[in-house]
Amino acid sequence: MKAIINLTAALLMLASVMLMLLAQDVLAAQDQQAIDETRQVSVNEKITIEAMRGEVRIRAGADNTFVVKGLLDELAEGFELESANGFTRFVVLMPRSVRGWRNEDGNDLEFIVPANSDIEFSGVNAEVQIAGILGGAKVTTVNGEIDAADLGGVVELKTVNGPINSSNLRGRVSLQTVNGEISDSGSAGRLNASTVNGSMEIDSAAEEVRMSMVNGEVDATLNGAQLLEFDGINGQLAIRVLNSMSPRINGSSVSGQIELRLDRDIDARFNLRTSVGSRIDNGISNDQAVRPQYGPGRSLQFTTGQGNGSVELTTVSGAIEVRGN
Repeated sequence: MKAIINLTAALLMLASVMLMLLAQDVLAAQDQQAIDETRQVSVNEKITIEAMRGEVRIRAGADNTFVVKGLLDELAEGFELESANGFTRFVVLMPRSVRGWRNEDGNDLEFIVPANSDIEFSGVNAEVQIAGILGGAKVTTVNGEIDAADLGGVVELKTVNGPINSSNLRGRVSLQTVNGEISDSGSAGRLNASTVNGSMEIDSAAEEVRMSMVNGEVDATLNGAQLLEFDGINGQLAIRVLNSMSPRINGSSVSGQIELRLDRDIDARFNLRTSVGSRIDNGISNDQAVRPQYGPGRSLQFTTGQGNGSVELTTVSGAIEVRGN
């Protein structure tokens, strides 16, 4: 009987705690200020947005208006919205000292802007979705995921702790994360991607590609790349270059393996070098790597076609493998 009483008391206490938490959530939602603002702006407006926490969605609209709607951070002290002479600036005003950085307590905002506007967003604990902006986009956050699609112009996406997922980016594209993965598909123009403590999965049609990876893996398919530069530390790089007769490729690795696949009729000079006894596997020609007279390592030089392109690969403590597609 005593056990039943104790169990009943425990259940009542648990129910009481759950009701208190629910009440706190309701009060928090009530504390958030609703916002719905519209401004007429230019077709190529320069738009700056600052929102420290929460979720932010930015998308292109059908006309030349700037719209912001949703809920402000419950700790926000209001907002500033200025729009004149081709420049629009929106800032969520926060106290200087903020305790608690839970994303669920932050902003929940949607921005609708002209498709040809130039967007600059900055946040701290913010997750960002952005799509359809053709005039350029610079998105920076510290702790949060960035999802981007159908952007054009100068595109810079940066986060410290979070992944970057992008598709159909055009122009001069830069993707950078420290503790997170990068997934990019359909990019074109110039692509620069780098990650530390994360992997990259790239499927790109960019003509110029630069990739940098530390403590992760790279799996890249590059269609039509004419210039490729890459480096990796502590990880494997698997790269396929398609439809590129005479590319210029320069790659290096430390404590990692390079696997490079090229068109079988490639026209290029090859210079492959390894250190510390690492191997070189050549599937492009019948040439074989040679050892130096003194010291470890191997090297291999050969030419296919007229040698109009170049492939320079080096590794310190890893293997090099070149194959045909």
